[in-house]
Amino acid sequence: MKEVFSGVRIIELAQFVFVPAAGALLADHGAEVIHVETVDRGDPYRSLKVGDGRETGSANLSLEQNNRGKKSIAVDLKTEAGREVLLRLIDTADVFLTSLRPKAIKALGLTPEELQARNPRLIYVRGNGFGFKGAETDKAGYDATAFWARGGFAHSLRPTGMIEPLKPRPALGDHIGGISVAYGIAGALFKRAATGEAAVVDVSLLSTAVWALSADVVVSQTQTPEQHARTGSAARAPLRYPYKTADDRFIQLMFLDSDRYWPALCKHIGRLDLLQDPRFTTDPDRATNGAALIENIQSTIGARDWIEWKPIFDAWDAPWELVRTIHDVAVDPQVEANGLLFEIEVQDGSKVKLAAGPVGFDGRYAPSAPLRAPFLGEHTEKLLVEAGYSQDEVAGLKIGAIVR
Repeated sequence: MKEVFSGVRIIELAQFVFVPAAGALLADHGAEVIHVETVDRGDPYRSLKVGDGRETGSANLSLEQNNRGKKSIAVDLKTEAGREVLLRLIDTADVFLTSLRPKAIKALGLTPEELQARNPRLIYVRGNGFGFKGAETDKAGYDATAFWARGGFAHSLRPTGMIEPLKPRPALGDHIGGISVAYGIAGALFKRAATGEAAVVDVSLLSTAVWALSADVVVSQTQTPEQHARTGSAARAPLRYPYKTADDRFIQLMFLDSDRYWPALCKHIGRLDLLQDPRFTTDPDRATNGAALIENIQSTIGARDWIEWKPIFDAWDAPWELVRTIHDVAVDPQVEANGLLFEIEVQDGSKVKLAAGPVGFDGRYAPSAPLRAPFLGEHTEKLLVEAGYSQDEVAGLKIGAIVR
């Protein structure tokens, strides 16, 4: 079956997660993604050691997650011969995808103007921390800094009373940003098909954060910081609150239409007396007296284990959900039913599970034929021969450490 991105060739000069994650999403659905790496140690994400247990057997799980299904070519771009190798690949490409900062791109002679002059059909896609205009375009930016800290997540998600900012989860902004990059590529391919014009696509971790927190960012123009903090107060939203069971599980309620669900909630938890309490009659009443209502509901839900509440809530067609652990998510029947995790075989023959992208095509989220991430330079020789280099020329490039 022809894949959505079949026939699309992407040259990916990018490292770590943010931009390579986008390449993985397109590779999942048919694109040929060529990951360009350095000849010495390759993408530094290959050898990143952060002490969090991401390595298992012969697999670096983070590398596999963000580079599955790609090809790898190792080239020394600081040499003229190495740069020529890259340019000859770009001549055959539909998309050039990079996370290098503008000053590095300029030094290598790989600017949008230079590459599109050489290949007018080339879609040029770049991702960085803080965008491509303004004084900070060359500032180093990672998920935890450009997205989490600068983008407002660390502050806006910090629990009341917590002194230090909330610690980010690994690669959260990178993977959200990767979706944005993939969307940009898809949009640019559509434009080129319709008009023949090749676009330059810009995505940053900061732009991703502004969009992801847009509900807060937009509202902030009508409120002072103090007003905005009160708007987000849990006490004012007792029917949009996580209640703890006796065995320390949490039931998250999300009753935006609280008048609709309020009577049923009282019935299901066995607290019809609350319907007669004048403090809780209307939605404004419940917001004004939120702390008291939370205390009442919590005392009831907190008296029983989740296993006792489960059949009651399962039978209720309402927007609630049990707060799941990451281990719960990994074995969730809905995750399995939708094919959101899939297996690959890694170097030592063992099987590991990776997460599929968030978009399914024709009912399928995962790649049709899952492949592990490539070894460093695994496809160098084959790609060079396809680009017109002779076997002798390839051997000479290897001897000179121009490629690996």
